[in-house]
Amino acid sequence: MDVKSLYTLIAIADHGSFGDAGRAVGLSTSGVSLQVRALEDELGMTLFDRSTRPPRLTDQGRAFVQRAREVIAAWENLSESLKRDATRGVLRVGAVHTSVSSIVPPALARLQARTPDLHIHLMTALSHELEDALKRGTLDAAILSRPASVDPALRYRPVVEEPLAVIAHESLEGASDRELLERHPYVRFNRFARVARQVEAEFARRGIVISSRMEVDTLEGVVRLVGSLLGVSVVPVPRVGFQFPAEIRTVPFGAPPIVRELGLIEPAVNARAHFCDLLFEELEALASGDQERKGENGTAAPARTGDL
Repeated sequence: MDVKSLYTLIAIADHGSFGDAGRAVGLSTSGVSLQVRALEDELGMTLFDRSTRPPRLTDQGRAFVQRAREVIAAWENLSESLKRDATRGVLRVGAVHTSVSSIVPPALARLQARTPDLHIHLMTALSHELEDALKRGTLDAAILSRPASVDPALRYRPVVEEPLAVIAHESLEGASDRELLERHPYVRFNRFARVARQVEAEFARRGIVISSRMEVDTLEGVVRLVGSLLGVSVVPVPRVGFQFPAEIRTVPFGAPPIVRELGLIEPAVNARAHFCDLLFEELEALASGDQERKGENGTAAPARTGDL
């Protein structure tokens, strides 16, 4: 058994077909098929049900793919440890859109200052999309909203809690969160985002009736629309790196305010664990208000105000 066969097997699991996997690893479809046959013969098990098109992983195949991911992670970790300089490498980081408006940029800047030879690749997506990418092995870590439950193949560490608030133009009438939400059009944050589902659940619990006309998936976009008198919204209030324009006022959402928790999640078996630990250190330092080392402008995180 060689490592290349394991990479091919994982590519099939991630891409869904022999053909797509072949393009990903640089083999023809027949070459992929030959590798799989050889692997099955060596293992003495059937990895794929070939009665379907495309062939699907059997139960044994799915279990073996998970073991293969662990082997590859250990192999890459060994390869990484053999490098002369432990600060070199690539870290593939994912982040939810709202975190890129706040804590992620200064954290990555601090990490880059500590490890100047580290190449950081950043992608943004919704929390569930980032979790899927981690399971496929296309990301090394992600900053996202706390999941309801953590997959055993992943490791989650909390970083910061951010209170949710109704944001509105200063000229709009309404003193409470309910008054603002029910009197004015609602600018909805992407409904598939975890924080949006949290907000919708609170609407339902409290019987708040909204009239939604627009949907946006970035914090900046929501704020711009609210600032243009196109409605009100509910967003997390960033602890670091973001300030609302002077014409935007905030009203706590809920009493006590509902909060969303951001955390760092990574594969439980992770070849980039060293870099992820460094990133977590920087995120935690920013969240706690320790910003003197790099001179970032932000405030310390206040005490907890509620649970997700």
